[in-house]
Amino acid sequence: MVQVSYPGVYVQEIPSGSHTITGVATSIAAFVGRSKDGLVNTPTLVLGFTDYTRRFSDDISQGEMTDQVRQFFLNGGQQAYIVRIGQGILSASTVLTAPSGATLTLTALSGGQNGNNIRAIVDYDTADPERTFNLTVFRELTDPSGNTTTANQEIHQNLSMDANSPQFVETVLAQNSLLISAHVALGTAGTTAISASGTLADDIVAAIDTFIPAAGQGKFKISLGGAPFKTISIPKGALTDDASLETLINTQLALTTPNTITVDAVTAGTTPALEYLQLSANKDIVLAPASDSDIAVQFGLGAAQGGVEIGLFSADRPPASGLVSAIGANPSQAGTNISLLQAFAASLKADWTNTTSLQLTGGSVPFATIPGDRVTFPDTGAAAMRDTTAPGGVPSLLHVRDAMFAIAAAINGNSLGWRATVSRSGYRLFLRPNTGPSTGGAGAAFVTANSPPGFVTGSIFDAITAAAGSAELLGGDDGSKPLPGDYAAAYVELDKVDLFNILVLPRSAGDANDRAPLWGPASVFATSRRAFLVMDLDTTAKKVTNGSTSAAAQVVALRNGLTKDHAAAYWPRVQINPDGDARFVDPNGTIAGIMARIDGSRGVWKAPAGLEADLRGVLAVEVPMSDQENGIINPLALNAIRSFTNGIVSWGARTMDGFDGSSNADFKYVPVRRVESFIAESLLRGLKFAVFEPNDEPLWAQIRLAAGAFMNNLFRQGAFQGQSTREAYFVKCDSETTTQNDINLGIVNVVVGFAPLKPAEFVVITLQQLAGQVQV
Repeated sequence: MVQVSYPGVYVQEIPSGSHTITGVATSIAAFVGRSKDGLVNTPTLVLGFTDYTRRFSDDISQGEMTDQVRQFFLNGGQQAYIVRIGQGILSASTVLTAPSGATLTLTALSGGQNGNNIRAIVDYDTADPERTFNLTVFRELTDPSGNTTTANQEIHQNLSMDANSPQFVETVLAQNSLLISAHVALGTAGTTAISASGTLADDIVAAIDTFIPAAGQGKFKISLGGAPFKTISIPKGALTDDASLETLINTQLALTTPNTITVDAVTAGTTPALEYLQLSANKDIVLAPASDSDIAVQFGLGAAQGGVEIGLFSADRPPASGLVSAIGANPSQAGTNISLLQAFAASLKADWTNTTSLQLTGGSVPFATIPGDRVTFPDTGAAAMRDTTAPGGVPSLLHVRDAMFAIAAAINGNSLGWRATVSRSGYRLFLRPNTGPSTGGAGAAFVTANSPPGFVTGSIFDAITAAAGSAELLGGDDGSKPLPGDYAAAYVELDKVDLFNILVLPRSAGDANDRAPLWGPASVFATSRRAFLVMDLDTTAKKVTNGSTSAAAQVVALRNGLTKDHAAAYWPRVQINPDGDARFVDPNGTIAGIMARIDGSRGVWKAPAGLEADLRGVLAVEVPMSDQENGIINPLALNAIRSFTNGIVSWGARTMDGFDGSSNADFKYVPVRRVESFIAESLLRGLKFAVFEPNDEPLWAQIRLAAGAFMNNLFRQGAFQGQSTREAYFVKCDSETTTQNDINLGIVNVVVGFAPLKPAEFVVITLQQLAGQVQV
């Protein structure tokens, strides 16, 4: 109601009260059976055969699923739900164990043996090589020539083992991977995250204060636990020792125990000693340059500036694939994780000679020897690293990274046939075998031979170790043919799908013609979803009559336990040859495709049979039959596949309740059942606007208008018998259908009737000769 307040004209918009009912789709198929690949017991919508093969493969070893789906789309199908089932299907998996004992379990999304060809490669080649990791996943295949190839490669970058991180490996794979899922089980997680400076000094705190200009300040940015960066300001003269910097940082960040940051000037295990600055906390620490008065770049604060940042979950990460160097305390050398690097920095010499070499060994077996003249180190040797006046700047771990580059280049360029590629990430060296994923080479270590004075043996890193766990997913099993319980479980999942109209159960490999127990439950489920079941006979049906295995005998036996008006059987099997291997398969998928094609061109009220219902992709029928033989199985409600001179066609349109003598003449024919299911589903969805509306004449009028418009549209398309709407259908919703007692109970009754079209199954032609008339 418009609220008026001033003299004038007011405009008010009111709803028309008209509701449009849209007809639902009529030919979405659901296939339940075995396939080589794909999610198990999970309805998956595919929009073409290529889409199907991408998800479920084109393999035919598991049964007829692939052939039936191909025939469905070839004959006119547009959409299909695939439910892969089987008995005892197992998914391939592998467990990668981290130094902390944490495990990352990778499991193939698709159960079965195809999961055994999935490979996983872990590396730390990220922007935060001591915090995150990359995971490359692919299938390793063998082509017809025996060569190894890869397919379906996925690269997932900057992953974390921290469940609170947006890059948590479980979350990223769940959202992005089509091959695997991940599960993390943390071991003894690290309790401290570290950000260590990349600059070395005799007294690092004093060096920072000296660098800050008189009456000025030094600044850097810090992010704790992924929080936004905050700027830390250090006034000139404020630093007297480690504790003073620690107090300054915690105060400016308003941190309180136990969530404070600890600051230490750590002495590396070298002679003479050098110090580096180390910040520790129970959350990841990231340091970055400030916009003005910055000290981060000068002193290597943050990984991007040459420092080392070890994340809280660093030790929980899966080990990198292949041979990988590790930052850690050398057994023969006391110190922290970082001190090992400082020792290398202090002992690195620029004046190596031909008598000096690095040797890559596994026990006593040399893998490669790199002479000193093959390694060109930066011109900032150990002496320059201690000399703050040396050209090139202050002592820095950046020189160590440069040296690692030189070592990697020397190994890659050696002439001893070392079949690996060496690269550097952060302060780690990676040796990746050229032959692909590998866990070989366990126990290999860099050692020195004829070491120059001051070079600490083993000081590049502790050792190169093999990845724990396998890079190969194993244990996948295709299982065996599904049992009735597997189909029942599939129906529970398929019932969650919004809409499907045709149900097909492709024959599985290993079926010994024992599918009779499947049809009853399948027809009951199809009835509950207003869908239609397409059935087949046993492969033993090679003749029309005579014997228990004949088609006539089998179709009669199929009626037991069946909801007969929601199912139809087709026979015989048909021959296809999509790949050079001619074979006979059931006609189910082909018939489902014809239903979809006829629905689209003529309407669901047209029987999927007749000369226009030709079977595409079919070369022959397994059992040709005569008209007389067809006349035996047709009254038994077995629909024939016939071969005529103009092609192979569907030549029957009866439901399993359409046998002669059935008491259910209303649903004798397939199109009558399917059109009624179509109308019922459309009205069910289209009349939901009436729920909770006042139950009186205005609502009834809206229902009559909506349902009547829907039925009239079908009449105009030729869906009903009759010359007028009065003869074709009616919609009744008034006080006669809905009594006062119904109103009191909250019920509104809508009665919709229609005159269905039934196929002209028998065309009878009467011929009469006209005798000459005698003129009188």
